[in-house]
Amino acid sequence: MGCCFSKTSRACYYPMDECTLDRHFVFSVPATLTDPPLVTALLVTASNFTCTPEVVTSEYAMFKIPMDGCGVRRVVVGKTMIYLLEVINKVNAISLNYGAITRDSPVRLLVECRYVPGSALTVSYLVKTPSLGPAVQTQGMFGVQLRIAKDAEYSSYHPQYHQPLQMLLGKPLYLELRLLNAPDPSLVLLVHYCVAYPRSGKAVWVLLYNGCPNPLDPAAQQSVLLDPRPPPPHSQIRRFTVTTFQFLPDREFKDPEEEIYFMCSTEICSPSDGPCVEGCFGR
Repeated sequence: MGCCFSKTSRACYYPMDECTLDRHFVFSVPATLTDPPLVTALLVTASNFTCTPEVVTSEYAMFKIPMDGCGVRRVVVGKTMIYLLEVINKVNAISLNYGAITRDSPVRLLVECRYVPGSALTVSYLVKTPSLGPAVQTQGMFGVQLRIAKDAEYSSYHPQYHQPLQMLLGKPLYLELRLLNAPDPSLVLLVHYCVAYPRSGKAVWVLLYNGCPNPLDPAAQQSVLLDPRPPPPHSQIRRFTVTTFQFLPDREFKDPEEEIYFMCSTEICSPSDGPCVEGCFGR
């Protein structure tokens, strides 16, 4: 029925996969999201393992998460309020004398709600982004990778095992988003926004929004998300430079030197389905 319902009256009383007026994420995660199927009872929010599904069956897990709890991060971009929530599965490990094993595939699900203040509730919506494991990708799935280059020419990249990186303040950091294993060379990679946040999740800083630098940043990001877009395959690689910064400590921060993470929201667009365009603030 696409909603939560009462078993007695069979009437809808709560919409499913919605950002609600009383400021909740309401969404379901199907067991069929992965192969083999998920153990839905192991799904929790990443920042607070006590935030678990309201309803769990063998087929799905249904969440109702308040937007002011469970580690939800909030980003204000222009007139839009974006709420981000990460859902993961707890991996059951068997510890033995000679090591530990698990048969659970790690899963990360980014759930996103957007509100435009003063507008009707109908413009609010929820986006769910599954992160599939490498075993599924080798069967033909494609995805987007965010990596850090060692130089402005993007001739080489820092391997994952070298992270976290230690950078001086005010120095350039060269970021690249690229489309992996694209089945169609005409596909275009769109960058809707990129943010930076500390491990604690107590703050968020917008780097790019709709492909454009944050106008509130005095050191505007050197974006190469150019329009008109370069022809394929360059349209499947997007690059921009960030001037390194530090989140200043306040009463909410216990560790002023905590690690900073980068995250981007992207879209893979086919020109055959319509124009693949990005906009900027105020457009």
